[in-house]
Amino acid sequence: MPKNTKSSATSGTRKKNARKAAVGVPPPEVPVVAKQKKQKGQKKEPRKKVYIHPSKPAPPQPDPLDTLGLVHRLPPELVIVLRSLGKKDPVTKGRALEELQSKWIHENSRSGDESVECDALVMMLPVWFHRAPVFFTHPVRRIRLLAAALHLSYLRIPAVRDATAFFLRETATSEQNEALLGTWCMLAHDVDRQVSVQGQKSWSSITSPGVDGEALVNFEMLTSIMEFLQRTILDPPGVHLYLNPAAPVAAPTPGIKKPGGRFIPAAPREELESNKADEESDLDRNARLRFGALSAFRWLFNARLASKITSLDDLSVLLSNPLFWTSLCCSEHAPWIPDPEIRSLGHGQPQVRQATWALLSVLLQRYKDAVEPFIPMLSTALLRSAWVETDSGVRNALFQPVLLFLKDKHEDDDDDDDDSDSDSEELETRTPSTHKEHSSEAYREFLQFLELGCAGSPVEGYPMVLVVLSTIPSSVITASSRTGMPLDDFFTSFWAAIDGHALSSLERKVPSASFLSSLLECLVFFLRRLLSGSQDHGALSGSVSDDPVPNNTHLQDVADKLVRSQFTRIWEELKARRLRTDENDAGKLIASSLLSLHRMKIDLFTTAWDTVSSAILSQEDESFSLTPTVLRTFVDTFETKDLPAEATRTLISKYVQETVGKCEMVLASDATTAEVSKNIGVVITLIETFGSHLFQHTDFAVRMDNMFVNNALRILQASPQAISAFMSRRNDEDLCVELWHVLLVDVSQQIDMLSSLLDVIGANTCPKYLRPEDGELDGVIEHLFIEVLNGDVSTSRSDLVKRLIQAQNFFLSENGQDILFQTLVSSLSSTIDDTLYTTNGPSTWLATVIEFTRIMFSQNCELTNDSLASVLPNVFIVGYLLPVTFPTLETLIIDTAQGVWNFWVWKTDIGFQDVMRGIIKEKLKALLQDCSTCTRPEDILTLSGHKPKGIDITPLADVFPTPGEFNTMINSLPSDPPDPSLAFIESIIPAISEFENSTISGLEFDSRGYSPYIRATSALLAYLGDNRSIAKENMWALRHILILGQYANDALRVPANPSGLFGPDVSRSELRRLLGKVHQLSTYLLSTGDDGLHSQVVNACMSTRATTSSDVLVSFVVDIVNHAKRENTVRDALVLRSVLKHLFANASKTDSDQWLNLARGLEKTAPQTTVAILASITEFAPEPLRMDRYRNEIASNILGVPASRANTTGVVLFRRLVATAPDSESEVVFLPQQRAVNVVKTCQAWVSSDEDIDEDVESMMPLLFIHLSPILQNVAGNHWEFIFDVVENNLENCSFADNATLTMLGRSLRLILTIQDLVLTNKPLRASWDGRKEPILALVKNLVSAKLDNADRSEPRSLCKELALAVIQGLPDALVNEKTLPEMCHLLTDPSYEVQRMGYSLLHKAARKRTEHFVIESAVDTEKNVSAELPAELLAILQSNFTSAEELHDSESDNVEIELSELYKASGYLLAWMIMFDLFIDASIKEPWYIGDFFIPNVFDILGLFSGKKRAFKLDIWAVDDFFIDYFEPESVLGLRLLAAHIYHRALLTVPALIRAWISDCSDRQLLSRAELAQVRQADPSSELHTTENLVVKVSPNAGEVTASYTVDDQVLELSLRLPNDWPLHRLEIRDTKMVGVSEDRWRAWVLGVQQIVWQQNGRIVDGLTLFTKNVTLHFAGQVECAICYSIISVMDSSLPQKPCKTCKNRFHASCLYKWFKSSHSSSCPLCRSDIL
Repeated sequence: MPKNTKSSATSGTRKKNARKAAVGVPPPEVPVVAKQKKQKGQKKEPRKKVYIHPSKPAPPQPDPLDTLGLVHRLPPELVIVLRSLGKKDPVTKGRALEELQSKWIHENSRSGDESVECDALVMMLPVWFHRAPVFFTHPVRRIRLLAAALHLSYLRIPAVRDATAFFLRETATSEQNEALLGTWCMLAHDVDRQVSVQGQKSWSSITSPGVDGEALVNFEMLTSIMEFLQRTILDPPGVHLYLNPAAPVAAPTPGIKKPGGRFIPAAPREELESNKADEESDLDRNARLRFGALSAFRWLFNARLASKITSLDDLSVLLSNPLFWTSLCCSEHAPWIPDPEIRSLGHGQPQVRQATWALLSVLLQRYKDAVEPFIPMLSTALLRSAWVETDSGVRNALFQPVLLFLKDKHEDDDDDDDDSDSDSEELETRTPSTHKEHSSEAYREFLQFLELGCAGSPVEGYPMVLVVLSTIPSSVITASSRTGMPLDDFFTSFWAAIDGHALSSLERKVPSASFLSSLLECLVFFLRRLLSGSQDHGALSGSVSDDPVPNNTHLQDVADKLVRSQFTRIWEELKARRLRTDENDAGKLIASSLLSLHRMKIDLFTTAWDTVSSAILSQEDESFSLTPTVLRTFVDTFETKDLPAEATRTLISKYVQETVGKCEMVLASDATTAEVSKNIGVVITLIETFGSHLFQHTDFAVRMDNMFVNNALRILQASPQAISAFMSRRNDEDLCVELWHVLLVDVSQQIDMLSSLLDVIGANTCPKYLRPEDGELDGVIEHLFIEVLNGDVSTSRSDLVKRLIQAQNFFLSENGQDILFQTLVSSLSSTIDDTLYTTNGPSTWLATVIEFTRIMFSQNCELTNDSLASVLPNVFIVGYLLPVTFPTLETLIIDTAQGVWNFWVWKTDIGFQDVMRGIIKEKLKALLQDCSTCTRPEDILTLSGHKPKGIDITPLADVFPTPGEFNTMINSLPSDPPDPSLAFIESIIPAISEFENSTISGLEFDSRGYSPYIRATSALLAYLGDNRSIAKENMWALRHILILGQYANDALRVPANPSGLFGPDVSRSELRRLLGKVHQLSTYLLSTGDDGLHSQVVNACMSTRATTSSDVLVSFVVDIVNHAKRENTVRDALVLRSVLKHLFANASKTDSDQWLNLARGLEKTAPQTTVAILASITEFAPEPLRMDRYRNEIASNILGVPASRANTTGVVLFRRLVATAPDSESEVVFLPQQRAVNVVKTCQAWVSSDEDIDEDVESMMPLLFIHLSPILQNVAGNHWEFIFDVVENNLENCSFADNATLTMLGRSLRLILTIQDLVLTNKPLRASWDGRKEPILALVKNLVSAKLDNADRSEPRSLCKELALAVIQGLPDALVNEKTLPEMCHLLTDPSYEVQRMGYSLLHKAARKRTEHFVIESAVDTEKNVSAELPAELLAILQSNFTSAEELHDSESDNVEIELSELYKASGYLLAWMIMFDLFIDASIKEPWYIGDFFIPNVFDILGLFSGKKRAFKLDIWAVDDFFIDYFEPESVLGLRLLAAHIYHRALLTVPALIRAWISDCSDRQLLSRAELAQVRQADPSSELHTTENLVVKVSPNAGEVTASYTVDDQVLELSLRLPNDWPLHRLEIRDTKMVGVSEDRWRAWVLGVQQIVWQQNGRIVDGLTLFTKNVTLHFAGQVECAICYSIISVMDSSLPQKPCKTCKNRFHASCLYKWFKSSHSSSCPLCRSDIL
């Protein structure tokens, strides 16, 4: 039986195939057939299935590369690119387009038209035009954009453009032109903006006329693309398939056959990821193509008009096709398409609908006559699509074409009612039933459109509502009503937008105005239709009558009802603010509607007016301004003499009377403030709306005056705006002044009402003539002002006072204003004083005071000069000085103060400005020297550098003291050094007996510890350092700067004994900074002298009359010398020495001779100056020719001094002789040998005499002997014994604690070091020294061992200690014992690091001596009396609190400077731990609790392990196993950390078990990981364990394993120790690899012994392996193990079992037996239980 021929394809498949088959054939018109209703009971006929042959796909177009043979003629590189253009992959296509653009087209632009590239580009033109349509419509945007750009660049080549013209006109077929030009035009109107811009450029280049006046493409060629565009719109899939033919179908992939026989098809191959990413859905592709085609049609229509073609006959098939117009519809199925299976072309694609509406707008505007035949189809499609549109963008595009369509095709009913009736009847007569049905549905959709507030576009939609209504016949409106009341239905739908909040947007006024305007227009429109007399229009009333004459009474009732209901609803919505129209706009719209009703019919106006007036008089509206505004609009709109104007005046009169009466009644009652405010608000709104016109009515004015005057305070409390509005509109000065006086009196009794009264003034509408009469509020405001200035009130009260000051003319009398100003001046002055003279910084109310000042000044423009002078200097301080002193000062305060200063300075006259400048400069000068202020002198200099407006400050002339004032200040200060020990450092400082009181009491110090002189001088230093040219012109300042440096140097050297010019808390770093700047400036100023300077200075100083020099440097040096001559003080001598130090740098011997002559001339008048000059010549200048003779003269003079004058003349001669002593390294001979012997003998004679020799002489002798010792070393005699006696005597009389003896002590120690150097090469002298050495060194040792109770930092003391330690570095062993360490531990806490370093070397030796002592004592101690403990002195250092670690971290991260004293404390602390570990070299530590309590926390803190991983110190690059103390730099934080790391390394070597136990107990796992990062591996070389024939030790560093092997009879015992990566922070693993010939118990005992050594007893791996080796060796040698621990070697003391039991003969370790006895509380044998003892 043959198969059924009926197709099994679905309807969708059949339609798809039909569309594909219709390519090139115009689509058939879809007939619009009315759907018939299915009769009841009728069955649905089955659909007949008909087979539709699928359309044959278009064959692929041949590639011109092959057909034209271009593949052989083009360059191979270009062929590859062109082949890539035909690939399917978008990435490949994109790269090919980019390469064609960059490597060929751009290269051609550089090469020119005659290049090979140009020929190739012309030749490839057919290939490009063959591929271009595919690229122009490609789904990937990037491909289209690249193709558009490339196409534009390609056509700009002249040769290509000519070839294009020839190709399009002569070569290309019609199909090629149609596809190319069609897609090209679509590219120019692509949906993507960038693509369309590029495409439009190239499209314009061929459609616009060229240079010759002709376009590349004529209109006939453009007409050919119409059919292509039609196909694209109706069948985009077919066009896409035409442009992209399907590739040949490949054979299916064979499946897989399972063993069971089931066939499994192969899985489809996955597409490339790039294709998936760029994939475009069919719906989006169709929309994009339709959009391009529709936009191209719009362009073509405009082009046809340019060619004067107005006919649309060639497009009639398209324009009359209902399917085409479905592109206007947003629903899935267009209502005018009967087939439910045909989808709308615009469904889900707003861009397509928008393009179609734009196309329709062009047709309606420019093809009015040609579009007439398509009106029936177009009207249905347009009206059924416009009102249901959901997209806002499309709605904006459709309003214009809809209005054009409605306006052009129908007449407005307002123009002629009769004509509209006849037109409507005619239209209805010729309208088929289907059209009527569509009209009714369209009207219902229009009503729904209104219900939705014009579908979300009210501003654009409501203006067209009336136009739409004018085109709708009344019959359609009536027929569309479901309730029988068409007008009610319409307005219900209209108001539904309000009820449904469709107009609720952020900006509601404009949409609401559009709504109200449209509503009133529609109301008037319907009233006209209703009362027009037409039966058709009369049906709008809802009554159906066959009488051709309408019932006018009924129509009038309907109209009145409609007017009443709508105006009532309008007013209700306006009152409730649901209709948020601007009140003025609402009034204008209502007034306009009332005028329209008045012109239409007076009865309608009366009805509407009664409705509005009754609503107004009800006074129930929530808005006070609605009714007055509407009434005011009525007055402005209606003419004066017509009925609406008269009705308006009557209504206003009634409304005003009722409003005022109600307000009076409320004020007379006990109503609440809210009720009063509400009623007053209505009255005020009336006044503000109608202005002063209301007060022209006498009755109203009298009632209002009485109401406000009698109830002033109550009205003010309820509504301050009412008072303001009344005064601004009431043009009666006497009445307003009376009311203001009443208010001031009432408010003075109720202060809380001041704010409300200020609100009245703040409105800026009150008359300016309002003033207080008797100072009603003066006392109140003054009290408030003082409270605010004292800072005792809230912010609100402060704001209240600010407002009062701003409006003080209204509230304060003239006397009150003056009092207020004086109070402000006093408060400003006291506030600034508090700020400058307290450490709390700017006070919290400074901002308030300066703001009050600004307000006060802004209100008083006529201030006197005295008033300004009392305020402006303080304002200047706030605006310019305080910001420098307090950088955190609020910017608002600064800007306010500077604004006041700038305004008033430029406003005053020049004379007053000079006075102000003088006051400010004096104030700044006082602040410069005032130590109690927070302002630093540098802040004043910074202020002067800022150049404030109106004042020019020259610091040297205006701020600093004058030279005379500086001299007066320095003359009142002490001139001697603060401490006698400074003579040890500076040899020119005289003996103690010459010192006067070197300190001064009663001086004040600033926050930095500066006295007034130091403040001024340091500021002078800072200023001249920054302005060196000024410094050269003012050389007098250098003397004071040098004195400043001298005082700073003294404070650094002996901070415990300051001179009184620096405070006790002065910063050492600040002192060093001062010294550095002094040195820089003095070097600069004193290094510019010429060759004749020395002779000029000496001649001027030796002259008996005053001389002047044009050279400022010469004058300065002369002045310094004269000061030294006149004063003869140590201070001036030191200043002279500082000056000569710089001047002698380039001096000659002649210059030195001149200065020597000057010094000799001053011997009697200025001996101190003489010594200074002589010492300077000796140290800094070349040796003068006459210096040798001068020395011999002094020495010979000493020989003649008897013992009675030794303390006077002898000391002076000693000082001169020492000052002339040359350097020991120079070749100059100090004195002849014999004269030197005589000098020593003279000293010996003085000492041996009966005269009392002062300490000054005893102190000078060692200093002189230092220079004489090298001369006397080879001279025999008793002079050396005398020298030794002097040294020994001085050491006995000196002490480190006595500053007065430090000079003598230091000189004696230097003499000892000199002697020690000499005896190294002089045997006779060494023999003499050996006989006296030990007592002298013992004395030095005793001095060093003595701990000072007060170890304040002192440079002379530190130098003496360094010398003493240098003397005893080679201390004999007899002088070093076990007590040396505790005696000298205090050296580690010395403030000088050199003392610490040298002390460590001595303590290191003492530590060994102490350890050796305790080892010996413990060995011979049988009674356990020896207690080997750390010295208490060392423990005290180790347990000291270390607080500098955090500062170390801050110094590295934030560049914070740390005091050297803190660094030295840290270095001494770490060196103490070094000594501690030195004590336990070859010894063990018992119960070292201080390791975990102090060592680990402090060392970890220094290494940064407590500060996080980022700040932890990295040890990777440092070798910390060795550390050389001699090269340690404690000033460096890095050096301290490296020392801490080395000590940590030593701890891991010495006490690894303790470190491991501490870290294991640490609960902070992050700290544990950081400790592992900082750990230092323990060095454990296998070379320390001596291997034998039987023993072999193997170390594997990579594997971290140590193996000990012992061979017995070719059998090997092995013990392996595996080290963890962070050994020794974690325990190592002990493994018994091979156990041969040993019982398991014994082996376990050996392993346990190794574990105890390594894990618990801080032993090294070497110690554990040594124990294991001894056990194994002795075991195989026959040694019996201990019966308690099963080991041969004791893990406690490494001893053998030697304690036997007499009964069982077993042997035990003594330590094991002791533990057994202690735990068992008996002395029995652990095996046989017999008594051992």
